[in-house]
Amino acid sequence: MSNLSIHIITHGNDSSRIPKKITVLNAKLEELHSFWMSYDNSTTLEVVPGVYGVILTLASGNKIEKAVMVKAGSTGIVKFDLSGLSPSETQEWAYLSKNLSTHSDEEKDLVDNVYLGAWIRLWKKDNENWNVVEIPIQESSSWNEEGVSYELDVEQSQQFLQVGGPKIPWRLIALPPNSHLMCLIRPNEGPEGIVHPLEVTVTTDNWHAETILTLLNQDSRSKAQDLYESSGLKSSSAQDLLYGKMTDPAAAAIGGYYLLKTEELDRLHNWAENLANWMPWMSDGSIIWAWQLIKEGRKSGEINIDEIRFRFLEATKRGIPLYTEGLKLLWKGLKMLSNKENLDLEIEKALELVEMYAEAADWTTTTTTFNGLDPKNPLKKTKKGTPKDTSHIAYIYDVPLNELLQDTDFDPVNDNLEIFTDDTISQKLSIESDGQIVSNDGIKFNSVYKAAKELGLKGNNSEVRKKMDSIHIKFPKKDFDDEIRMYRMGKRKRKL
Repeated sequence: MSNLSIHIITHGNDSSRIPKKITVLNAKLEELHSFWMSYDNSTTLEVVPGVYGVILTLASGNKIEKAVMVKAGSTGIVKFDLSGLSPSETQEWAYLSKNLSTHSDEEKDLVDNVYLGAWIRLWKKDNENWNVVEIPIQESSSWNEEGVSYELDVEQSQQFLQVGGPKIPWRLIALPPNSHLMCLIRPNEGPEGIVHPLEVTVTTDNWHAETILTLLNQDSRSKAQDLYESSGLKSSSAQDLLYGKMTDPAAAAIGGYYLLKTEELDRLHNWAENLANWMPWMSDGSIIWAWQLIKEGRKSGEINIDEIRFRFLEATKRGIPLYTEGLKLLWKGLKMLSNKENLDLEIEKALELVEMYAEAADWTTTTTTFNGLDPKNPLKKTKKGTPKDTSHIAYIYDVPLNELLQDTDFDPVNDNLEIFTDDTISQKLSIESDGQIVSNDGIKFNSVYKAAKELGLKGNNSEVRKKMDSIHIKFPKKDFDDEIRMYRMGKRKRKL
């Protein structure tokens, strides 16, 4: 007997836990094996001698195909190196678990002027009030030109991350509760003016649930079903709900949406009702339970319209759901209950509110995302700029120089900013009182990183990015890197 050994190469432990589908074909292209790999990055199969095709499929649908000859009494080895899909190790999770396009040599980066002064802030609901609070950015977060990978500690409450900037429309993204929530913010590669300038991707560390959510968003039901059956999501969600532990309500909601979409209502039992009753801050449970009642009622011929109505109104009162699938179902459910001939004022008011979010929503995302001033005020038209109160914002990457100058004793007459790289001579730049950087040739910049990139680095975008780590900036009387990190972590308190 011979063996076929399959190895997957990734950067870190999180990446190895993200499910990847493996399909093995014989020389006639007949499927011999199909399974999901996670936790272990290698597996060995017993096979007869011959030629085999091995296909690795990611949640995004991207495929990598390999062919291997297995000789009698030997082991054929197939290696899938996924470490090159992402521009950096800290962003790899997003490229393996979400539907992201791979990076190119000439793509945009966060040094571009459109992203100067781009910021994030966190909204948290306390009782019925929304407040801006300090962002729980963990030290393990990382920043580079291709994107920023945050790790956030998000407790069980309704919270929205908001992004914006002088040239960035204000947008809000629902944050599922998770002590190691990961968020990647990177330049969006779509056409300018059509897509939002920033692509925001959010995930919990329940990789099976997140992969199922990505598959459902692409309407890949068969793959989602395959993974659901082979994962621990089926049993763990049921157990958590049954005993009231509710350690992962976000995964429970994903499981509920999956079972609704696949019409496996008998498996839902009373999960959704428990989720609705035990998680009063979260509207997803109420939505799933209402739709379970609708679908079961259609089969039995007896629909509990009063309970369905109550749950849709309850969901609307609680707030916008975590997931885009929930927003779709809430909107659809309220429209079903709306009756212009026999007006139900509560339903009409709820429908009017939800339609405001629907018109402002980005329907391509898995977590609920919409343009808005704040979580209570979605916007069909976009707003740009920086909030008047900047006490709780964190800059995404590049900080406006005039912001940095507020907290220094910089003297525009006598002080200089010095930029140098490991392989180039230094350049001293003057800074005007309005925050403009001026080179020796009189070229003006409003960004330190832009000046460094333009003056100190040569090559195409890919080559320049590799050199950006070698940039060193001397800022009078301050450690520039420490100052920038304070602003990025949201810990620099600004003068208003």
